[in-house]
Amino acid sequence: MAHSLTSYDLLQRQLRPLGRRLRVSDALLFASHTLWLAAAATTLVALAGRLAPIAHLRLWAALPLLLWLLVVIGYALFRPLTPLRVARRVDLELDLRERLSTALELHEREAHDPLSERQQADAGAVAGQLKPAMLSLRFDRRRLWWAVPPLILTALLLFVIPNPQDRVLADQRAVREALVEAADQLAALERQISEDQQLNAEDRERLIKELQALQEQLRRNPGERQEALADLSAAEARLRQELDPNSDARRAALEQMARNLEALSGRPSGQRPDVRQAADQLEQLARQLEQLSEAERQQLAEQLAQQAAQMAASEPGAAQNLQNAANALRQGDTQQAAQQLEQAAQQVREAQSDLAGQQSTQQSLSELQNARDQIARAGQQSQGQQGQQGQQGQQGQGQQGQQGQQGQGQQGQQGQQGQGQQGQQSQQGGGGGTNAPNLGQGQSNASGNVDPNRPASQQGSGTGSSDLIYQPYRPSGQPGTPEFVQGQQGQGGSSQIQEGQASQPGANNPSMVPYEQVYPQYAEAASDALDRGYIPPHLKDYVRDYFSRLEP
Repeated sequence: MAHSLTSYDLLQRQLRPLGRRLRVSDALLFASHTLWLAAAATTLVALAGRLAPIAHLRLWAALPLLLWLLVVIGYALFRPLTPLRVARRVDLELDLRERLSTALELHEREAHDPLSERQQADAGAVAGQLKPAMLSLRFDRRRLWWAVPPLILTALLLFVIPNPQDRVLADQRAVREALVEAADQLAALERQISEDQQLNAEDRERLIKELQALQEQLRRNPGERQEALADLSAAEARLRQELDPNSDARRAALEQMARNLEALSGRPSGQRPDVRQAADQLEQLARQLEQLSEAERQQLAEQLAQQAAQMAASEPGAAQNLQNAANALRQGDTQQAAQQLEQAAQQVREAQSDLAGQQSTQQSLSELQNARDQIARAGQQSQGQQGQQGQQGQQGQGQQGQQGQQGQGQQGQQGQQGQGQQGQQSQQGGGGGTNAPNLGQGQSNASGNVDPNRPASQQGSGTGSSDLIYQPYRPSGQPGTPEFVQGQQGQGGSSQIQEGQASQPGANNPSMVPYEQVYPQYAEAASDALDRGYIPPHLKDYVRDYFSRLEP
């Protein structure tokens, strides 16, 4: 009995490595039979990645192979393989005439007769001489060759042949980046609006709610350009409904009133009057009514009436208060006039709050437009820039040729004009008077044909200073120094021109200023207008391109 148990234990120990060998052999055979299926699935994924954009295509293509490998490992580890089955397979492969399997069966039957014990002892002795290497590893070579073509095709599709969907994926990545950037910009605008004390609570809550909802939509977007543009357009339409078409006229009227009030107080007018100070100036003016003389009150009444007439269309409430204050001053009722001025100040504050809400709405619309334009161009900027560079190069060559022809033509015209002017001066004689058609030219050696729409470096050639342009107004809003030329009124209302009686030489025209001096003012004024106003993006691009071409 003890000898039988010992033989059985020896047999069990020897069957364990033999069973592992058989598991490996079975796994190899299963892998060789199924590898072509995994390879075909990988090829199908690679082909699908050329028909539709698939992010991380190589990882998805490797997924069938990874799943196949996991299945093979699971098949090798967890497939049932009992000792009796191992013994039968070893007997069959090594031609042991069923010695091992018979010994296991006799042990299970608890056969203890001398013949059974001798058979089990013989099986144990044979098992002690067996090695795992005696069992051959099996695999199907023919099935393995089936997997080679799809694997080669997959490698070509993934690593050699360019995939047209890569550009689509690049566009989607660019759109996602643009969406994140747009959401961040809207978040910054939301913080700015929440900190703006000029807004009333209703406008602030409305704008913040709209911006938060739009940020959530953009951050949730996986990179769909059309969906993002639709969300932005819908939000833009909702905000556009809150715009007042008369806001610009109201702002201009209030700024003009603020400028006039600054002039009344004797202070110089700033570049852009602060509308918020207009209410304080009205209240200060109401407190100073008692200190004014009767003549000053009448003069103030006329000025207030003029201001009321200017604001009647844009701010009827404040205009009515100003008109009532003017009427009270004419009647000598300073108390009533002060009360009306205080009411006008309150009207101005309410208008300023409304305009602050309108300005925040316009700023939000401008940010939405910039975000929409940025998302629309995401992923296409490199191609667009290359095309624009080629067009700009051709335009630059064409402009150089046109400028050269214009410069030659201008020189010839200037020479003819100079001869004609000399002839006219010789006929008229020296004089200090001026002629209306010649105002704005000044006395200088600059060429008279100056194009204000081009930099000085691109003007036609001429002698003397060529960097002067005509400036009809000041972008800063500050008035220039007035010039007064006194004439002589003749009989019948016609002016008389007397030649040779001028006592002073002519003066340089103040409207001709250096180009480099006025360009920053114009560019800054245009930039402020783009930031404050609700302007379509394509028009903004025109303005920016215009000033970039004018930059000295």
